[in-house]
Amino acid sequence: MTPLNQIGWIPEQVSVHFLEGRASAVIHTSEEGSTVHAILKQRSKETYMMDWTPSPALAAKATELSSERYRAILNLGNLKVSLQILSDIFPGAWSPRGAGTCIRLDGTLP
Repeated sequence: MTPLNQIGWIPEQVSVHFLEGRASAVIHTSEEGSTVHAILKQRSKETYMMDWTPSPALAAKATELSSERYRAILNLGNLKVSLQILSDIFPGAWSPRGAGTCIRLDGTLP
Protein backbone atom coordinates (compact mmCIF):
# COMPACT_ATOMS: atom_id res chain seq x y z
CA MET A 1 0.00 0.00 0.00
CA THR A 2 1.15 3.50 -0.81
CA PRO A 3 -0.13 6.29 1.44
CA LEU A 4 -2.01 8.96 -0.52
CA ASN A 5 -1.59 11.60 2.16
CA GLN A 6 0.93 12.17 4.93
CA ILE A 7 -1.29 11.43 7.91
CA GLY A 8 -2.46 8.26 9.61
CA TRP A 9 -1.38 4.67 9.73
CA ILE A 10 -1.51 2.90 6.38
CA PRO A 11 0.04 -0.59 6.51
CA GLU A 12 2.60 -1.41 3.83
CA GLN A 13 0.92 -4.74 3.03
CA VAL A 14 -2.56 -6.14 3.57
CA SER A 15 -3.33 -9.81 3.00
CA VAL A 16 -6.94 -10.97 2.62
CA HIS A 17 -8.23 -14.51 3.05
CA PHE A 18 -11.89 -14.97 2.09
CA LEU A 19 -13.78 -17.25 4.45
CA GLU A 20 -16.32 -19.80 3.24
CA GLY A 21 -19.34 -18.17 1.64
CA ARG A 22 -17.48 -14.85 1.30
CA ALA A 23 -19.50 -13.27 4.11
CA SER A 24 -16.33 -12.38 6.00
CA ALA A 25 -12.58 -12.38 5.59
CA VAL A 26 -9.43 -12.61 7.67
CA ILE A 27 -7.07 -9.66 7.27
CA HIS A 28 -3.34 -9.86 7.92
CA THR A 29 -1.97 -6.35 8.32
CA SER A 30 1.29 -6.76 10.15
CA GLU A 31 4.61 -8.48 9.74
CA GLU A 32 4.04 -10.31 13.02
CA GLY A 33 1.30 -12.36 11.34
CA SER A 34 -1.49 -10.97 13.52
CA THR A 35 -4.97 -11.24 12.05
CA VAL A 36 -8.33 -9.54 12.42
CA HIS A 37 -11.75 -10.53 11.10
CA ALA A 38 -13.40 -8.20 8.59
CA ILE A 39 -16.97 -7.78 7.47
CA LEU A 40 -17.10 -8.43 3.75
CA LYS A 41 -19.74 -7.06 1.37
CA GLN A 42 -19.81 -7.79 -2.32
CA ARG A 43 -20.52 -4.55 -4.19
CA SER A 44 -20.38 -5.92 -7.74
CA LYS A 45 -19.28 -9.07 -9.54
CA GLU A 46 -15.61 -8.23 -8.97
CA THR A 47 -15.60 -5.65 -6.17
CA TYR A 48 -15.67 -6.22 -2.40
CA MET A 49 -15.79 -3.82 0.53
CA MET A 50 -14.07 -4.91 3.75
CA ASP A 51 -14.53 -3.22 7.10
CA TRP A 52 -12.52 -3.98 10.26
CA THR A 53 -11.21 -2.54 13.51
CA PRO A 54 -7.97 -3.90 14.97
CA SER A 55 -8.14 -4.74 18.65
CA PRO A 56 -6.29 -2.35 20.99
CA ALA A 57 -3.83 -5.16 21.76
CA LEU A 58 -3.10 -5.75 18.07
CA ALA A 59 -2.75 -2.02 17.39
CA ALA A 60 -0.35 -1.71 20.34
CA LYS A 61 1.98 -4.44 19.09
CA ALA A 62 1.71 -3.69 15.35
CA THR A 63 3.14 -0.19 15.15
CA GLU A 64 1.89 0.35 11.58
CA LEU A 65 -1.74 0.10 12.72
CA SER A 66 -4.07 2.32 14.68
CA SER A 67 -7.10 1.16 16.64
CA GLU A 68 -9.36 3.09 14.24
CA ARG A 69 -11.83 1.56 11.80
CA TYR A 70 -10.41 0.51 8.44
CA ARG A 71 -12.32 0.18 5.17
CA ALA A 72 -10.87 -1.30 2.00
CA ILE A 73 -12.28 -1.67 -1.50
CA LEU A 74 -10.84 -4.67 -3.35
CA ASN A 75 -11.32 -4.94 -7.10
CA LEU A 76 -10.52 -8.44 -8.34
CA GLY A 77 -11.10 -7.37 -11.95
CA ASN A 78 -8.16 -4.97 -12.13
CA LEU A 79 -6.35 -6.26 -9.00
CA LYS A 80 -6.34 -2.90 -7.22
CA VAL A 81 -7.19 -1.96 -3.67
CA SER A 82 -7.90 1.29 -1.85
CA LEU A 83 -7.80 1.70 1.92
CA GLN A 84 -9.23 4.40 4.17
CA ILE A 85 -9.12 4.89 7.91
CA LEU A 86 -12.48 6.07 9.24
CA SER A 87 -11.74 8.24 12.25
CA ASP A 88 -13.24 11.08 14.24
CA ILE A 89 -9.74 12.57 14.41
CA PHE A 90 -9.45 12.79 10.60
CA PRO A 91 -12.95 13.55 9.26
CA GLY A 92 -13.94 13.30 5.59
CA ALA A 93 -11.38 14.29 3.00
CA TRP A 94 -8.62 14.45 5.63
CA SER A 95 -8.85 10.78 6.54
CA PRO A 96 -5.73 8.68 5.91
CA ARG A 97 -5.89 6.83 2.60
CA GLY A 98 -3.77 4.39 0.69
CA ALA A 99 -3.86 2.54 -2.62
CA GLY A 100 -2.08 -0.38 -4.16
CA THR A 101 -2.14 -3.39 -6.40
CA CYS A 102 -3.01 -6.98 -5.58
CA ILE A 103 -1.65 -10.41 -6.32
CA ARG A 104 -4.00 -13.42 -6.36
CA LEU A 105 -2.36 -16.39 -4.69
CA ASP A 106 -5.07 -18.98 -5.39
CA GLY A 107 -5.01 -18.68 -9.19
CA THR A 108 -8.80 -18.70 -9.48
CA LEU A 109 -11.14 -16.25 -11.10
CA PRO A 110 -13.43 -14.06 -8.96
